[in-house]
Amino acid sequence: MSKDDRSFFILFINNQLNMRQLRGIGKNFGILSQLLLLFGIACVFFYLAVAILMLLGKTNASDINSIRWLQLLQSVGIFILPPFIFSYFCSEQPLDYLSLNKTTNSLAVRYVVLIMIVCIPFIDMFTYFNQQMQLPDAFSSIENWMKSMEEEAARVTEQLLDVKGIDGLLLNLLLIALIPAFGEELFFRGTLQKIFNHWKKPQLAIWITAILFSAFHLQFYGFLPRLLLGVFFGYLLWWSGSLWLPVIAHFTNNALAIIFSYINQRGIQILDPNAVGQHGNIWLGIGSAVLSGYLILRLQKNILSHTKS
Repeated sequence: MSKDDRSFFILFINNQLNMRQLRGIGKNFGILSQLLLLFGIACVFFYLAVAILMLLGKTNASDINSIRWLQLLQSVGIFILPPFIFSYFCSEQPLDYLSLNKTTNSLAVRYVVLIMIVCIPFIDMFTYFNQQMQLPDAFSSIENWMKSMEEEAARVTEQLLDVKGIDGLLLNLLLIALIPAFGEELFFRGTLQKIFNHWKKPQLAIWITAILFSAFHLQFYGFLPRLLLGVFFGYLLWWSGSLWLPVIAHFTNNALAIIFSYINQRGIQILDPNAVGQHGNIWLGIGSAVLSGYLILRLQKNILSHTKS
């Protein structure tokens, strides 16, 4: 071994030892310090993602490939990598910290998927009510900005969902359903909710996290239904202690929208998920709420009995 090789080997060992010393260093930090650490890491990766997009020449907001690259880098760079790095600094068992080590039973998974299907009319009804909300005239400029943000989000979503074949559908299920579901749950429920739970008030942590989760999407006319979904995801984590249930629920929600859109594009009008709880179908929305509530109670009972056993 040459002198340079030995120097490199010694430097590598020292770096490994230093990284081990950093493991769990922030576990006793306060809430504010942990929030600053998490968002600081996320900011670093955000700028790295922007730099990668610029290097790849994928900065055209009207180009579908650029939008997909943005979707991928946002999910991985902002939502997936920062929680893993943060959990390394704040716990000696990062996977336990992120609630990724605990599995769940198959019946609970089936309940979650069924609830996400049954609640579609109820969520859509809430979306309709949310869209009817108007701000006072003094805030008209803010309302116009909110509408422009909503229209831009709808335009991007329409571009992403406009696919021609099964390969495009599978790509969307990966980029729009699976990766964002895992990443957003990792960031919001796995990390943020855990930080706010330092107050030892889990339900408060659930609601604060859900508010931030809904606000992050910058789609204000869908704020309330997304808030309710965030609350449901938060309770799933609290009841089960496993992040996989909220990930499955989130993925199911995303995947249903993608699949229904794909079917409708083929000219097969089985169901319009954006209209089933509106207008004359309001009773369907109410029935959906009642049935969803019943299924959630059954799910909670199943999770708690499984946890005790």
